[in-house]
Amino acid sequence: MTKVVVLGGAGEVGQWLTRDLATRASIAEVVIAEVELDRARTLAEELGPKARVVAVNMQEREPLLQELRDAALLMNCTSHVFFDQIFELALQARVNYADLISEPSPQQRAATVESGITAVSGLGISPGVTQVLARHAVDEFDEVDEIHVSGVSWRTIAPSRGGLETVLWELADQTPTRQYFQNGRFRGAAYLEGSRWVDFLEPVGRHRVYYVPHPETTSLARSFPQLKFCATRVSWRDEVMEDVRVLNKYGLLDEAKVAGAGGPTIREAVRDRIWEVMGKERDDRGWALMCTVEVVGLRNGRSVVRTYQTGHPDWGHDTTGRVTGVSAAVGAELLALRPPKQPGWIDPELAFEPGPFLAALKERGCIPIVQSETALDGQALQRPTM
Repeated sequence: MTKVVVLGGAGEVGQWLTRDLATRASIAEVVIAEVELDRARTLAEELGPKARVVAVNMQEREPLLQELRDAALLMNCTSHVFFDQIFELALQARVNYADLISEPSPQQRAATVESGITAVSGLGISPGVTQVLARHAVDEFDEVDEIHVSGVSWRTIAPSRGGLETVLWELADQTPTRQYFQNGRFRGAAYLEGSRWVDFLEPVGRHRVYYVPHPETTSLARSFPQLKFCATRVSWRDEVMEDVRVLNKYGLLDEAKVAGAGGPTIREAVRDRIWEVMGKERDDRGWALMCTVEVVGLRNGRSVVRTYQTGHPDWGHDTTGRVTGVSAAVGAELLALRPPKQPGWIDPELAFEPGPFLAALKERGCIPIVQSETALDGQALQRPTM
């Protein structure tokens, strides 16, 4: 029996991953592990006999640990700020682990190997699908010199707490892992550095993006040491970028404590206040979550740029959660069925063979990928849809 436990399985992203897995013939049971029990029970009733709810109480963890011990995978769909305590559950239960985004420490990486489990961080659209697409090009190129990963998220600043925390983490000036890779070195970058215009599918079109601390930059440079340059750039709506610029200008996203050693940081206090004022806000200005991956190198002896652009239907307010959740469900299903044999942390571009992963994504029929290739002399070579 293939059983997947989805922590945060009724949340903004988790509900769409749970819905997807519940439709898969390969998955026998989906356990929705939640603190929001009413929402979880409503979702489980909608999904039918494959779905079951278990309450999450980090003070009394044994019931959840019992669920995990015979599971094929613990899929963490909560905010990255809860990573440490949730990953500890996977180590205790010795169950394979995956999440949407995280930054495991060297100690956590070592503990993963010692526990004999496999862990993969980044099963959404970015990180996640973007790394698989980069690997797809690397496998077909003679040489690869540069990889540029770009994304745009059109939404309000705080559709969920996790969504708010993501914006503030990625855009705060004091984010030490915001960096790009160039000529063998990682170089730090501040907010609004690395400005670049990128073409996304409609309705986004051409949009300016900036360096962010996504793990694609470090993982791709680690996986493909021939790279001369690698960077991840993202942008939100213009008004969100301007609001965060002002917060950074006045030091309101700093990690300094507000008052005393035991108090919240300035960023945490600001985050909580934004959530009080704007939490769960929705609007009708159009929502989008799209990515573009550009790979520069040699193919068949010719210098080319290959571009992958992801799209999606008009899902309105569900866009961010649904694009991320469906993308993550592809990786979660593959990891549950055929996990990598070696223990430890594995980056998505090495955890999945691009062919089966992209075929499974295409089977879902809702996240098209347009691939194009242009010679550096400007001649268009191909433009198929994957």
